[in-house]
Amino acid sequence: MTGKYQGVQSRILNINPRAFFTPCAAHNLNLVLCDAAKNSTIAITFFGIIRRVYTLFLASTYRWSIIKKHCTIFTVKQWSETRWESRINSVKALRFQLSSILNALEEVSETVNDLMAQSEAVSLSNEIGNYEFILSLVIWYDILTEVNIVSKSLQDHNTDINTSVKMVQSLIQFLHQYRENGFNFAKIAAKKLAEDADIAVAFKNPRVRKKTKLFDYENVDEPVLNNEDRFRTNYFFIVLDHAIQSIEKRFNQLKTYSDNFGFLHRIDKLKTMENDDILKHCKDLQIILTDNNLKDIDGLDLFSELIIFRSLVDEDTNTLQALNILKTTHGSFPNLTIALRIMLTIPVTSACAERSFSKLKLIKTYLRNRLGQDKLSELALISIEEEISSTIDYKHLIDIFASKKSRKKMFR
Repeated sequence: MTGKYQGVQSRILNINPRAFFTPCAAHNLNLVLCDAAKNSTIAITFFGIIRRVYTLFLASTYRWSIIKKHCTIFTVKQWSETRWESRINSVKALRFQLSSILNALEEVSETVNDLMAQSEAVSLSNEIGNYEFILSLVIWYDILTEVNIVSKSLQDHNTDINTSVKMVQSLIQFLHQYRENGFNFAKIAAKKLAEDADIAVAFKNPRVRKKTKLFDYENVDEPVLNNEDRFRTNYFFIVLDHAIQSIEKRFNQLKTYSDNFGFLHRIDKLKTMENDDILKHCKDLQIILTDNNLKDIDGLDLFSELIIFRSLVDEDTNTLQALNILKTTHGSFPNLTIALRIMLTIPVTSACAERSFSKLKLIKTYLRNRLGQDKLSELALISIEEEISSTIDYKHLIDIFASKKSRKKMFR
């Protein structure tokens, strides 16, 4: 879909070079987390341990009853690369129930007859009962909490480009600040968790790997002898640096849209803007919407229309309201109307469409594998529009359906 040379993006741009390609912002944010988690072996191990905890308890009803007995606040969950909130939900269960999960693992190792389950429980108990794992738990929870807030905002069907760019910029600012000061705060929270669970507050002493020199003139790499510095350098900084770089790279397109169309987002603010600045923005937008001799707007005409129209709107008028006002002017502002329509139709997210496919997976299960296309579409529509369907009187609809499908004959 997104291929620059042979994908749908390139084929559409070959037909219309003025078209805009916009990837789903919410999906891109999930890919940022995937990139950050895959660029550190410690992070890969961390999420692997969380998945092993879920797998151990889910494999047996008896073990699941044990985890439910000990964990009364949150249930352990499995994270997924496609479900956007799965990582925060899986980390939250361990973050606030660490002692309970350790007690559940201890009970499994003592009461279960399965030798493999006992061995896995002991292994997980040793992995989780480690200060570095607890510190990773605090760090990832802090990061995922902020990311989840921005992700929910990007999935809103009423979101716009300007709001999305501000949310992404605020997330980048948080990650920069967390990189500078977050490690010390995470250590304080991790120390408290470790003390509550009676776990020693100490970093591991890993084996120092010696690299073979290929040439005599090569210098020997000096290893980081301080275990805390090693953890901060090889894990904390790597995760945050890759997250920041990935966000700046993946959301560069949204920032470009904001730079090009941002002056039209709140037209009332144009009252305080200098005319030379407005004219510059109009000419730049004309260049962007021009291909050879074809152009969507004229920059000078757009400037003239904005000078008049900015005095017709109130201070609280947003872009959609401004477009509705333009519809009542009978075509007096053609360039401004086209510019606003283009800006409003640039998609920020396609989360609603992806949720529709998720609904289909819930409806068409292995028990309904012979469901026809018509019934499948209608059931999906009812499920998607749940708020409307919940207000319908089904008794009347059932009576109508029964009267049409009834085969009973009345004989005198």
